[in-house]
Amino acid sequence: MALDVALDIGTSNTRLATTDRGIVFDEPTMVAIDTNSGRVIELGHGALDMVARTPRHVVVFRPLAQGATVDFDVTSRLIAGLFDRAGVSKMSRARVVMSVPSLATSIERRALRQAAIQAGAREATLIEAPIAAAIGMGLPVQDPIGSAVTVLGAGASEAAIISLGGIVTGSARRLGGNDLDAAIATSLRIQLGVVVAPAVIESLKFALASALGRTKGRSEVVLARTVDRGDLVEIDVDADLVNAAVLEVVTTTVRMIQECLGDAPPDLSQDVSARGLTLAGAHAQLSDFAELIATHTGVAVSVAEEPNTVVIRGLRLCLEEMSSLHSLYRDADR
Repeated sequence: MALDVALDIGTSNTRLATTDRGIVFDEPTMVAIDTNSGRVIELGHGALDMVARTPRHVVVFRPLAQGATVDFDVTSRLIAGLFDRAGVSKMSRARVVMSVPSLATSIERRALRQAAIQAGAREATLIEAPIAAAIGMGLPVQDPIGSAVTVLGAGASEAAIISLGGIVTGSARRLGGNDLDAAIATSLRIQLGVVVAPAVIESLKFALASALGRTKGRSEVVLARTVDRGDLVEIDVDADLVNAAVLEVVTTTVRMIQECLGDAPPDLSQDVSARGLTLAGAHAQLSDFAELIATHTGVAVSVAEEPNTVVIRGLRLCLEEMSSLHSLYRDADR
């Protein structure tokens, strides 16, 4: 029996859902491959745990960067591995609905679609992430009403005003949560002379960072290694360092949203003023980010419920309404 699959391959995390089972995979976008045989050894958390612990013939890949496929073959192998995890065989010839960043080029869209087909999909259709997120939030995307959505992912950030099934105005940047992490890591290395694990940086970001600088005076003690000698040390990281590190990315994201709202036709601007803007994605939960955006745009801003899974929930709903949402796929498949 044919199986319909929703697939949200993000720069940092990948999620897969089916119509009957819901979300069945929600793990890091990583795949470990045996280069001798070409066999996929591990996906997700299993592949992440193998980083820096594998023999030479086993390589751990992260096949996406800034929302775009950087290795077609590895992406196809990742999708094939996901199908296997979900119980989707090549014989089943599944229909797949996939998210794609609104800023993706036609070449990037074609590569993503072909990777899914090579992995065994009967057909692969694309829907732009802001629209999928809006559907996942239950917004009236096909009505003549302006719905404002911002998706803040790990590798790309997108703002869009959606009406009558399409993006009327939009703005996007190839930066996101990974850039916040990189900025914090750089500040720790330059100012304190230490390097810390990615998980520690993630913890510092959500514990100390504030888009409005309200965490002043707070600090966290973490384990780190000195850059010069590699000694394991305890360091006290204060909020001022973290806030200064994330400032540029936060400011650029706010400017992106202002551009999107500023380009909206007057009627849709009125809709957005009345209905507000909703944030989705991994770093939508950055402390005080919604309030900062509201201050600079004059629009009420809220964070979606379970913002990390909004896109995959929208894609799953799309599976159930394939015929009525056909125009959305056509627009994204350009």
